[in-house]
Parts: sequence; C-alpha cells; structure tokens
Amino acid sequence: MRKVSLIILLLFLQNGFSQEAIPRFNYNAKYEPETGIYHGAGQDKNGFHDYVNAVGQNKMPAIYMTYVNITAPVKKIESWGIGLKHVLDSLPKGIIPQIGLGFTGGNDTGAGLDKEVADGKYDKQLQVFYNVLLDLDRPSFTRIGYEFEGDWNGYSPESFKKVFITISKAFKEKNIKSATVWCSGGGSADFIGLEKLMAYYPGDEYVDWWGIDIFSPEEFDHIGLENFFDRAHMHKKPVMIGESTPRYVGVLDGKTSWDKWFKPYFEMLYNNPGVKAFCYINWDWIYWSNKIGFQWHDWKDARIEKNPFVLEAYKKEMENPIFIHLNNK
Repeated sequence: MRKVSLIILLLFLQNGFSQEAIPRFNYNAKYEPETGIYHGAGQDKNGFHDYVNAVGQNKMPAIYMTYVNITAPVKKIESWGIGLKHVLDSLPKGIIPQIGLGFTGGNDTGAGLDKEVADGKYDKQLQVFYNVLLDLDRPSFTRIGYEFEGDWNGYSPESFKKVFITISKAFKEKNIKSATVWCSGGGSADFIGLEKLMAYYPGDEYVDWWGIDIFSPEEFDHIGLENFFDRAHMHKKPVMIGESTPRYVGVLDGKTSWDKWFKPYFEMLYNNPGVKAFCYINWDWIYWSNKIGFQWHDWKDARIEKNPFVLEAYKKEMENPIFIHLNNK
C-alpha cells in the first residue's frame, strides 16, 4: 500500500465511521428491529466464514444468506435444507437465515417457471420447502421470487403474484416463522418505474418487507432507488437490501474502490430511514462465474479481506451503533 493511502486510512480511523445515521422508521413489520439495521452477509458457507473472520467475531452478522430454487428436484431441496440446518447449527445461536427463493428454469436465461408453480406443478417441492422451515423452527426472511421484474428471471406479473400469495398464505396457515420479502432487481432491471413495478405487487397483506438488490455505484443516487424507498414508506414497509456487492469495482484498488462504491453505499444506508437490513456478498465473482456458469466474470473481487484499506475502513463502519450484529440483537 502506498504511504499516502496509509495516512488517509489513519485519518479515517481517527475520525471514526463516515457519518451519523438518520434515526430509523419503525413499521412494526414481522421481525423488524425497532431501531437499527440488521447486518447480513453471504452468500455461501465459506464466503460467510471468511467475512466473519475479516470483520471479527464481535461483529457477527445477524443474517445469513442462502438460496434455493423451488423448481429443483425434491431431493435437492431436501439436501439444501439439511445443509442449511447443519450450517446454522454450527454458527452461534440466533442467526436469521435470509432465503432467496427462485422459481426459474435456468441460469439467468429468462426461463421463468412461475406459471407452472402457480398451476401446482411444483406443489411437492413447496411442501418440502415448508417442512424445511418448520424443521428449522427459527425466524427467517424469504425473498419470494427475488428480482421478480428482471428479464433474466422471465416472470409474468399475474403468475408471480399468485405464487407469492400462495406461499404467504401457507406461512400463516402452517405457522411458519418466516417474513415475506418482495424484492426488486432495482438498477439491474433498469429501475423500470413504479407503475410497471407495482404490477407485480401481491398486496400489503401478503408482504412483510420490501427488498431491493443494489450492485453498481450509479444506482446509489438514482431517482429509481429514491422512488422505491418513498413508495415503501407509503406502504409502511421496512426495506431490506437483499443483495449488495461492489459490481465492476471490487476491493483491490483500495481507497479508489472505497470512494467509488463503499463510501456512497454506507451513505445510502445512513440517509434512508426505512432501510432496516442489508446483506453483503463477500465473493470473488470470477471464481463463482467459472464454478456455476453465470455471466459474472467482470464483477471483480468483492472479498473485503483482500485489501487492507477496504477491510479497515469497512470494520470501522461496522462500529456504527446503527448496525445490528448477532451479539447486540
């Protein structure tokens, strides 16, 4: 690291985290913290552990990210459930799983199977999913059909809403301890506009939280994000940043990376009082692109432990009392 970067970092550490956060709204939603912002990370077991080792055990995330596709074979969903239970049992008690529940037919190919799920073709898989949550017997968040408007999913508004309502009703009828999250693709879906977005809205009675995924730096001050936050407040719903990672920026450029992505990211969290949870993806995106076949090759390395400037600055932000870690839940 260059000498000038060390000097800037020392000044940053002396001054503390970047700014005070605006006090949070409280909508009394399911599993909503009265004050503060849940700290979450993922999005696999190893990435989570590396992240925890980086930020420190005293800043253990309150949320653990995981994913499952309801159109997968029953045995695969059962295996996912067994694996999730094993991971959660290995972690300190009280961590909340945040589940990205998809119903697609391919890797971002637009082959949405929402109509088939809505028509009952995957009812066996849904029942297995419900049983997994009942067996976990702990609070969770489920982002049903996350990034619903993205063309990489290919969902249609009516069948998406039908699936969302079906799952939401099942949670209530079966006393499943999971809050439903209506999660937009945000800037990745070109901030399609509220009128088009709300065509996918199943209704306040079926939605506990609103969610939005944020990746590229130009999204932070986009009017589409501001409008989303404003509309969530109108509906009296807390907002979860369901996924976030410094897409196209990464961490390896140190202060440049910090100034381009992390600094405005934290400012966005602090300045929007309806945001009550964030989840950071601590991944090397090239590695995962090659491993599972998604087109993420230019998303760069987002692992905070891979750059000393980013790591120390990030750890300092995590000392802001607005963030809810497992140890201060």
